Amino acid sequence: MKKRLIFHIGSHKTATTFLQASFANSAAAFAEMGVLYPQAGRIYDGHFKLCWDLKNPDLAQSDLDSLPNWAALLAEIDAAPHQTVLVSAESFGWGTDVSRLAGLADRFDVTVVFYLRSPDSHLESFYNQIVKDFGTRETRSLETYVAEEPLGFLDTTKILRPWAEMFGPKAIKLRLFGNQFLPDGILPDVLRALGFKSWPEFAAPTNSVLHKVSLPPDALEYLRLTNLWLTSPNGHHDHVIKLAQLSAKRADDLQETRAGILSLRARQTVRTRFRASQAMAAQTYLGLAKAPFPPSDATEFAGFAQRLPEATAQIVAKVAALLRTV
Repeated sequence: MKKRLIFHIGSHKTATTFLQASFANSAAAFAEMGVLYPQAGRIYDGHFKLCWDLKNPDLAQSDLDSLPNWAALLAEIDAAPHQTVLVSAESFGWGTDVSRLAGLADRFDVTVVFYLRSPDSHLESFYNQIVKDFGTRETRSLETYVAEEPLGFLDTTKILRPWAEMFGPKAIKLRLFGNQFLPDGILPDVLRALGFKSWPEFAAPTNSVLHKVSLPPDALEYLRLTNLWLTSPNGHHDHVIKLAQLSAKRADDLQETRAGILSLRARQTVRTRFRASQAMAAQTYLGLAKAPFPPSDATEFAGFAQRLPEATAQIVAKVAALLRTV
């Protein structure tokens, strides 16, 4: 019998960091379930090194079995008694040459898990993250970012098509992300998507997930305006964590701007822009007759019009002063 190889490929900003931290901290629970969450290719709790191997131009002509982290992964799978193997990295959904994985279909029963989020909330959360990450350190406002970028990470059909062509449409398990679709949280939903009806208790993630928690508007605006001067990676992660900790304690005091928030018209426009792609994905992989996030269902953020479009010097000073209390 072939082992099951499950690729959890995102999408970005659908609690992937939370899930990966839970997976990495719950080896005992997974062992009881007969699931292997491999060590090979793992960094930051996810299997990003596997993605890096596939995207490394120096390894472009190498067979999968000869790629360093993939070779280690396949050896670990062969040596393990587990019948189910879970690999998780949202970077698989971006620029991965899926054709290089062709040999896996002969060796494993492959499943691909992908969560679909409403385009507007996905965009807001993604923008929040690229302001926080040192590698991107976004300094543009959300409005400028939307106007200047292609937003390809919202094109669900384009992301999933190569995986469906390689492993077949039935291999794709598309799930919907949002409170209305996940009444008991995303972890139970993932485990049900993998075919489990019950499972032991999973360990809670560590504080590393704080870096992925969205900042409230004024904290995000403070970081955006100071990103230009945060040129050293030393201490950057800790700085963002402090902002996240402050935000958890004083969120109500960080609500004067509309930083990182789309207007109602913008929400509807983004949903319209990607409606065809989401409708096709929903029809192909879920059997739904229409897109799950129609523009007409978009709602306005409370008090959006009364909020400042950008932070004043006083707001920046406020956040800086509050940071000293963390």
